[in-house]
Amino acid sequence: MVSREFPATVATSGVSALSGDSRRARTVWLLVGLVALGASLRFYRLDAQSLWIDEVYTMGAAAVGGRLSFRAFFGNIQGPLYALLVHLVSTLSASTFALRSVSALLGTALIPATFLLGKTLVDRSTGLVAALFVCVSPFAVWYSQELRNYSLLMFLAALSTIAAWNAVASRKGRWGPYVLPAALSIYSNLSALFLIASHALFAAPRSLRDRVFMQRALLAFALVALLAAPLAWGVTMWAEQARVQEKATFAPEAEAAELRRGDLTYSPLAAPYAVFSMAYGYSLGPGLVELHQEEPMEEVMDEIGIVLPAGIILAAVGLLGLKRLAELRGRLGFALLVALVPLVGASILALFNVKPFNPRYVSVAFPVLMVTLAAGVVPLRRPAAILLSGAFVLFCLLSLHGHYHEPRYRKSDIRAASAYVEENDRAGDVVLVPVVRDVFNHYYGGSAPRFVFHAGQAGSLKAVEERIERNVEGAERLWYVRARPWEVDRGGRIARYLDENHRLLERIDFTGVSVRLYGLSASGGGAAEDGAGVTGQSARLSGSVGGDGRWPGPSGGVGPVLHCLVAAPGREAAFIHSAQVRGSVALWHRLCFAERWSASRTAVGGEVQRG
Repeated sequence: MVSREFPATVATSGVSALSGDSRRARTVWLLVGLVALGASLRFYRLDAQSLWIDEVYTMGAAAVGGRLSFRAFFGNIQGPLYALLVHLVSTLSASTFALRSVSALLGTALIPATFLLGKTLVDRSTGLVAALFVCVSPFAVWYSQELRNYSLLMFLAALSTIAAWNAVASRKGRWGPYVLPAALSIYSNLSALFLIASHALFAAPRSLRDRVFMQRALLAFALVALLAAPLAWGVTMWAEQARVQEKATFAPEAEAAELRRGDLTYSPLAAPYAVFSMAYGYSLGPGLVELHQEEPMEEVMDEIGIVLPAGIILAAVGLLGLKRLAELRGRLGFALLVALVPLVGASILALFNVKPFNPRYVSVAFPVLMVTLAAGVVPLRRPAAILLSGAFVLFCLLSLHGHYHEPRYRKSDIRAASAYVEENDRAGDVVLVPVVRDVFNHYYGGSAPRFVFHAGQAGSLKAVEERIERNVEGAERLWYVRARPWEVDRGGRIARYLDENHRLLERIDFTGVSVRLYGLSASGGGAAEDGAGVTGQSARLSGSVGGDGRWPGPSGGVGPVLHCLVAAPGREAAFIHSAQVRGSVALWHRLCFAERWSASRTAVGGEVQRG
């Protein structure tokens, strides 16, 4: 039998019941404080960022504003349980804050769940430190502020992992408490299957020695499979739609065009990147945009000053944690199985072009990773423990600052881009919006027709020309909403063709997305706007579109009548371009001085006047 007791936690005869009660009370209050802090970090600026592609998919799967059918529920392989929770919340409010609050609440619940996991595997002190790490984890905060199912997945992964350890490590081998959280974890995300496989592998050695235990284990896993069986229909539909069998190929030997995400489908660096991301999130070191450049390692080297020390701290704490778990019977093997099986499984799917690798697909290992790191610092002498855990927390806080306040780490601001196009479009306009069409359509209230480029459709300038000219026939102007170009146009052929053959009238850059307006003509150089000359003025605005998704400006739209350039010593110029002046004082205050703008803009055409 594997003992669940950490030797240092066994009470001695000299310890009074009063002191035990005092320690328990202190633990409870510390945990309550961590939960309160974690909740504040997760609800802070919850709706500040635009919705992203996957979040809009979640809204569709949850039938926000509509009726969620059984067919839609079981046909959703990307988290039907989470979609159900979002649907229930949407009946009360469909605001971004309300919908994302589902993730924030589940992310907060992960803190005490990780405490219980740490206490179960090691001891109470390790549970508290693990809860602290989860509390300030940028990775956990990211998914607690995203309208996706990963906060639910990590919460259920912690509960099912506790139940699996208790079943194997206890004398009676009770599997009953394991069935429900394990089955629900599959309904939260199919990557939970990797976690359940790791639990089954951990139970195998005892099953070979204990026939009764084996029968109970087999019954538990059979019940989990039975409860999850209805999802097989949705998986089959997805496999046919995604042409899994047809597209399956060995990624290292395939051409980039054959892979689902080109050369981003799989990388040998995926595993270390996943561990680093789960430790520090996506906002320490290079951002996702930088990592999608032609030479991502150059971007890493540019920020080696912060990546290297953070990596050293992570490696040191992680190795100490593995050493500590090795001293406790069964813990090391259990932790390695829970971490490595999902990592290997997700890598194999990417390696054979079934699904691109992403750290979130191995997030089921996140709670155990936090416990392992906590186990590395708790046994140390107090100064060393404070130094190592403090350094780790410091890097987490630096990453959280980047997540909240640095634009390069934010989601692409499609909300602001769509609001700007809606304010400025007119009859005869067409919108080209590759990659982010669904998010754009969610926010856009205009009537301009839209078209996209899919992967492989921008393989040559000739293909780009044919697709664009076919879709803009009869139009006067073209809006090009450019975001994540590496997904469909890594060579930049769309922008090159438009720049060379049509006249750029205006460009405005929001966080992660560029909006360009071109004048179209049959001869290839678009007509300029009425009365416009070319000045090539450039400037920057700071802030973001309002939380309601509307561009903060006067009614009547934004057009080419008023231009003002406001510059201050030591600050970049702010360029304002508005169509109608209604209440000049209010307009001046809102546009020139309000801190709600976040765009850099280049206007071509029109005379710039200084305010």
